Amino acid sequence: MAYICKDRHGTYYLRIVLNDEQRKVYRKGELRRSLGTKLKREALRRQPEAYLDAMAVLGKVRKPAPTKEPVGLFLSYLLKKYASYQKLTGVLPETIAKKAYSVQLLIRLVKDKPVDAYTKEDARLFRDKAIKLPKKGCKNSTISITTFNNYTSEIISFFNWCEREGYIDDNVFNGIKIKQKQLQSSYRGIFNPEDLKKIFDSIERTPNIRADRYWAPYIAFYTGCRINEACMLSKDDIYIKDDVWCIHIRAGKDYQRLKNAHSERIIPIHSELIKLGFIEYVNSVEDRLFPMLSITKSNSLSAQVSQWFGKLLKKLDIGPKKSFHSFRHTFTNILKQNGVDVSITASILGHSTRTISYDRYGKSLSPKTVIDVIEQIKL
Repeated sequence: MAYICKDRHGTYYLRIVLNDEQRKVYRKGELRRSLGTKLKREALRRQPEAYLDAMAVLGKVRKPAPTKEPVGLFLSYLLKKYASYQKLTGVLPETIAKKAYSVQLLIRLVKDKPVDAYTKEDARLFRDKAIKLPKKGCKNSTISITTFNNYTSEIISFFNWCEREGYIDDNVFNGIKIKQKQLQSSYRGIFNPEDLKKIFDSIERTPNIRADRYWAPYIAFYTGCRINEACMLSKDDIYIKDDVWCIHIRAGKDYQRLKNAHSERIIPIHSELIKLGFIEYVNSVEDRLFPMLSITKSNSLSAQVSQWFGKLLKKLDIGPKKSFHSFRHTFTNILKQNGVDVSITASILGHSTRTISYDRYGKSLSPKTVIDVIEQIKL
């Protein structure tokens, strides 16, 4: 018997009640498959394909197995399906590759087997082996706890997806992260006033500095945007809305990519950025703000700026844990210290508020509302 239901998030899924023979082998009372939609009409359209997919799994286990070996799909196979799912939801190719690397690391250190065959013992084995991995380019020291926890987060996310899709009952990797005593903020490279003075003084003193190297740091500091968001801007993304000059972070051109669905946003332009001549520069270009930047295979435009900025920080003797992304952390920290509401900060940064009320029903904030917050950023 098969029928469609809704989960607690309102997403439809296909529920198949297993017969006695299937229960003995599959060791479950039912099989579930997410239909990936909250619309009933679309769910009904997707039901036949989901049903055939489920039957393909059940068809392999019609007869009771002579042993208690699990019969689920192998991790390596589901990793490909997971990548396809992420692609459909708009996840960037480089992000998909990063997530896949962590799961492939699990296969390498433990082994590839059916996803429902992994146990807490496997999770502990992965932890014991992974934490001893050498740092890249440094055989004499191991990876940091932060790096290990980053790998683990991606593995947990993958198995959470497997659980939602009905491939497993429980995520055995929950709880294997290593807790760190320091505050999370202590791991973030935040530029202090002295760092910022060094950086922008150096930029201003450099004769005939390239436009991308001049404007990208200023844009990042005054908007809190990500490096690729700054580098991919086009002339069409800079315009007046509600009598306020704004930057529109979006994927409106074929060379533009967003990290996730929350990343599209409109950010008022800081008065200092306008005083520096940013609008005049925008008016001087034809399409891309920084046409001198090359597009990589993963459709990223930030590689050259990232490399240049890394060398600049080294030259200025600015901390090893700081990078271009530190502009974003610095921006966030300034708003936090000034007591700016979390929902407003999330809107400017392109983050989810993690609440249904704000994310689903909340309208974008007016530039006139946000400009006063933006003006709190000062050098």
